[in-house]
Amino acid sequence: MFRIQGYKELPMFLDQIEVIQNGSGNGNNTIARLNLPSGRTITALATENNYGGEWDLGPTWNYIVGPDNPFLVDTGKSGMGYRLMEMMGQIKINTPDLDFVLISHGHEDHDGGLTELVAASGIKVKAHPIYEKLIRNYPDLAPCASKENFSASCWPCFMPESFTQSHCRAYHQERHHLNVEGLGPFPFRLSEDLVVHHLPGHTPDSLAVQIGDEALLVGDILLPEITPHPSQEKFFQLTKSLLPSSYGEGVLIYGLRAYLDSLNRLGELAEAFPRLIVLPGHRLYNNHHWNVVDLKTRVEEIKVHHLQRCRAILTILKNGPKTAEEVAREHFDPKRLKGFGLQMAVNEILSHAEFLQFAGDIRFDDGHKLEASGTSRFESLMDDLSSATN
Repeated sequence: MFRIQGYKELPMFLDQIEVIQNGSGNGNNTIARLNLPSGRTITALATENNYGGEWDLGPTWNYIVGPDNPFLVDTGKSGMGYRLMEMMGQIKINTPDLDFVLISHGHEDHDGGLTELVAASGIKVKAHPIYEKLIRNYPDLAPCASKENFSASCWPCFMPESFTQSHCRAYHQERHHLNVEGLGPFPFRLSEDLVVHHLPGHTPDSLAVQIGDEALLVGDILLPEITPHPSQEKFFQLTKSLLPSSYGEGVLIYGLRAYLDSLNRLGELAEAFPRLIVLPGHRLYNNHHWNVVDLKTRVEEIKVHHLQRCRAILTILKNGPKTAEEVAREHFDPKRLKGFGLQMAVNEILSHAEFLQFAGDIRFDDGHKLEASGTSRFESLMDDLSSATN
């Protein structure tokens, strides 16, 4: 069964996809291949991505773009590198057969298996130049002692220290030594029909790979069923001294404003290439069905989601100032706040609070509580961002 999010006249996904190996009901261990009219192939390999607790993104979908000069996009979470190589072996592809691996963004569920692949094959790594900077350790610049042995990408992490110490230490130490080729300027052409777009906001280094007018590998920039969380603009203050000089303002790469701008640029791609097949980093297959995404419609759905989130925050604050955690507890279903869900929810609220503060609709009081100003300018600000992009 195929669940379609958006307009019905979509590419003939059913005719183009070949399931090589069936996985679980949420897609784990699935191997499938898209055969595009141009002769290009995209092989999708779903590696397990289970962290426990009540929240589940589903497996990470890693993609091999071929058949000529094949390359891999993403490597799954830590410990999945060898499993990914096993899955490639099942379809007669060995890591040395690949030209390079491109990392869509520097989150552990997308590049956690990278060091295993590099150690096993010496495969070349390509990513955004910001990624190359943030995977390094800078003990003298770390914001606190507990972060001294973690790469800079970990510094803004909202997960509790108990989680990062037990799950992430080896991951950060291993990435620190990687050789990475930074791509750019963007849009960057890998070849005549392969274009890499920089679309930050979820992370500062988020990339999408466009394959002609046929397909778009979007990583976590846009997902079916769930909405990617934006980063926070304040994270820029932690990392700005490390980043390329061309990124001199945090709003260019961090926060909800950067993310909305990236959504608007995805909307432009949807207008220019209306039959793009969207291949996300999660939920391509979930709950026993494939998610076929219409890019234009899904962009608008996510923008409306953020508009409604801002409205909800202002409604909650009408009753008086509240902390971000208090707003999160009032706004989200309690089931979503179990385990690490609360930290994720607070991050969501703070990213929207930054946007509302920029619009002049809220302020932070002396006790770091959010306080409504009585205005509602954010809607026109969102319209202005869309107009500026278009």
